[in-house]
Amino acid sequence: MAMVADAVVGELVSRLAQVVEENASLIIGIKDQIDDLVSDLETFNAYLRQASKNQSAGDNDVLNDVVEKIRNVVIEAEDAIGKFTVQRKKYKDKGVLRYLETVAYYAKVNVSAREIQNIRDKVQKIRQDNSVALQALIDDPNRGQPIMQRMAPVVEEEDVVGFDNEAKIIKGRLLESSTDLTFISIKGMAGLGKTTLTKMVFKDRDLQFEFFTRLWVYVSRTFNRKQIFLDILSNFTKKTKEYHDMCDENLAERIREFLGGGKYFIVMDDVWSVRDWDCLKIAFPSNAKGSRVLVTTRHEKVALHVDSASNPHQLKFLNYEESWELLEKKVFRKEKCPHLLEAHGRQIALRCHGLPLAVVVIAGVLNKDSTHGHWKQVAENPIPLINQENQSYNELVKLSYNCLPYYSKDCFLYLAAFPIGHEIASWKLIRLWIAEGFIPLMEGGYTSDLERTAEKYLEDLVDRNLLMVLQRRADGQIKKCRIHDTLHEFCKKEAAIKNLFHEMEDRAKLDVNKIPRRLCVHSTILDFLKSDNKPSSEHVRSFLSYCSKEVEIPNECLAAIPKSFPLLRVMDVEYLKFKILPKELYSLYHLRFLAVSTDLKLLPKLFNNLWNMQTLVFNSSQNSLEVKADIWSMSKLRHVHSNSSMVLPPPPKSSKNSASVSTDIKTLSTISPSSCTGDIFDKTPDLQKLGIRGNLAELMDVKQGGVSLFDNLQKLDRLENLKLINDALQSNKLRSFPRAEKFPRRLRKMTLSNTAFEWKDLSALGSLDELEVLKLEDNAFRGEFCDVRSVVFKQLQYFRIERTDLVSWTASKDSFPVLKCLFLRNCTKLDSVPVEFGEIESLKLLELYCTNKGAVNSAQKIQKLKRGVNGDTKKGGFQLSVYPPEQ
Repeated sequence: MAMVADAVVGELVSRLAQVVEENASLIIGIKDQIDDLVSDLETFNAYLRQASKNQSAGDNDVLNDVVEKIRNVVIEAEDAIGKFTVQRKKYKDKGVLRYLETVAYYAKVNVSAREIQNIRDKVQKIRQDNSVALQALIDDPNRGQPIMQRMAPVVEEEDVVGFDNEAKIIKGRLLESSTDLTFISIKGMAGLGKTTLTKMVFKDRDLQFEFFTRLWVYVSRTFNRKQIFLDILSNFTKKTKEYHDMCDENLAERIREFLGGGKYFIVMDDVWSVRDWDCLKIAFPSNAKGSRVLVTTRHEKVALHVDSASNPHQLKFLNYEESWELLEKKVFRKEKCPHLLEAHGRQIALRCHGLPLAVVVIAGVLNKDSTHGHWKQVAENPIPLINQENQSYNELVKLSYNCLPYYSKDCFLYLAAFPIGHEIASWKLIRLWIAEGFIPLMEGGYTSDLERTAEKYLEDLVDRNLLMVLQRRADGQIKKCRIHDTLHEFCKKEAAIKNLFHEMEDRAKLDVNKIPRRLCVHSTILDFLKSDNKPSSEHVRSFLSYCSKEVEIPNECLAAIPKSFPLLRVMDVEYLKFKILPKELYSLYHLRFLAVSTDLKLLPKLFNNLWNMQTLVFNSSQNSLEVKADIWSMSKLRHVHSNSSMVLPPPPKSSKNSASVSTDIKTLSTISPSSCTGDIFDKTPDLQKLGIRGNLAELMDVKQGGVSLFDNLQKLDRLENLKLINDALQSNKLRSFPRAEKFPRRLRKMTLSNTAFEWKDLSALGSLDELEVLKLEDNAFRGEFCDVRSVVFKQLQYFRIERTDLVSWTASKDSFPVLKCLFLRNCTKLDSVPVEFGEIESLKLLELYCTNKGAVNSAQKIQKLKRGVNGDTKKGGFQLSVYPPEQ
């Protein structure tokens, strides 16, 4: 539902009030003026409440104009407060020397006070200039359009219509008997479903068995051959850093070496030019084993060039019945469309002209519970005809965009701040949304509610078909996502119109008179930093850079970003490597989100200056990272991520008359075993995710008093996710597995790596009543025999065992009553998988990767048993995956 104007302004005012509250101690001197401004806006909003009755923000030009002007006023006020708080902080930090600058400082206070007064005057002018039009809306409340309510439809990724025959044709070509390397192309306009069809083929069970090596490579318009070659190599080896300095031709040679020995199937999705294809195809060897490369493209020249031996496959449009079937599935899932709505639904399907993207996007604004009038309005309104010549769908996408709630709109547009085709980690996206101020804090709510709200926004964008899920976690939550290229184009253009962000493709495109709030610099980052005339502005609040590979920043450029943009809230430069961190970084007092990579061995004390920090991602090339900063005093810090093992400082001792104040930190990943002290865990009672990496013998060893550092985990009542990674060379030196009562009681996910516990100790985890996900990686347990027949893992749904010397395993069907997925990887000695798994009705997936014949034979017996329980295996939902297929 489009949000009414007063609600939009109400949320803008709330955001400003929140800024005031967050900086209460630093706005002394202009607080009265700011309070008056907030009061003016609240009074104006009460007036708007009457004018906007029965009006939606997008349906009335007057209200729309007022909302936009108020938005600009709030942004201006936020900037004024931001500048003043920086001046105030610098003044306070001078200590006793501040008296030398007292006169100059109070002159700045007067300037800021006048600036706030000017903003108040603008609010009064907005009200005066629009008073007649607003009063007319109050006198005639029926002028507006009816508000169309919409609930988000539930969408299944398996909703595929109209491709069965086409998939059969492509599959037939892939399975042809020829042993020659064969290139096959699929062509079709954007939104026609090339990727959907190709994924359908890529996941086919017969093809999985036929081709041991299967790779999916996303090419796109922003073509980077070297990065694509590195991405391909990452499928064969984790040691990709040694390839970074190689030329493209040598990288292609390495790929040919990896692919040369087997039968491979590679998808090259979205190739844009003949030149791009010629640059890529040199990496694919003709090894006379019947390998296949499948290319999707929008361009006929490319398709003909790739598939010159035969005709490229032209993807067809959906017919009328298929369009209606897809629309019905997207809106109603497994239910049928009510007879009352069917005529309008079919009219909508007809207007989509067989383009799947059009059907999917329009389905995002419909709902099975919507009124007959709503369906009629969508059907009768001039839904844009699909222009097949220039392939522009912006008006079509805008139909869904206009139905988004106010805050969701910015969240959606923000997706295009990432490069086209970029895989977005959901945890990072959620934290960025929060740091950007896109997620509203409800009255009386807690900051912890922000993440739950952001997760709902993320799922809602998926439900509205505006976001593609690339990967889900074991518990079903979204792990990685991205948006369709066409939606990316829309978001980028709309964001430019709203001045939400600007991508610096080249400096000439930036209007210096309209500096955006957020700046994105990706492939041209070094040119940008080295430039003498790069834009500098206190209006820029976010600097984002996502490069295709790690970029080392020269020393002379280190300070360029913090110097140019002193009021940054977000600095996501994880792909940029800073040898050292510039001192100017520690003057970014408003910084809420920082992701950076460096060679530093320690986190300096100066990080305490960043008192607004919420999320810190600090990657180091060192194995260990000593934290010198007093992170316990950073009251807003919630999440700390590092690829190195962090050695945390001890919390300060509390005085006799004052209790130690705990922090709100929710993530510490990863920390050293020596940091798992009682004092530190007392300081972090809200910890939800914890990663511990290092010599875990330090963690397990019993100290004086008969306790170990591991015993301190009991203090973490809210811990849900625990990861233990043993980096010691002799992992067999670990003591026996801790007793179950030593683990936090709410633990839902656990990962153990290289711990080499004995299999008999696995039974202790059966006492964790809420454990849903268990990953045993790299010899987490060792020994030839495992018996869990007497153990019940009550809530375990996802179980993975990776690299072990296990030979014999016994279990009962009651051991895993709700198990859904079982993964066995590199268990080369395991003689069989317990056949009792076939009796577990909840089991949907069994995957064996590099095991042996005996394990595969037993897995096939489980498959037959599941077929007997559920009938046809596909309908019953059970899937058996075996790699390599020769087994």
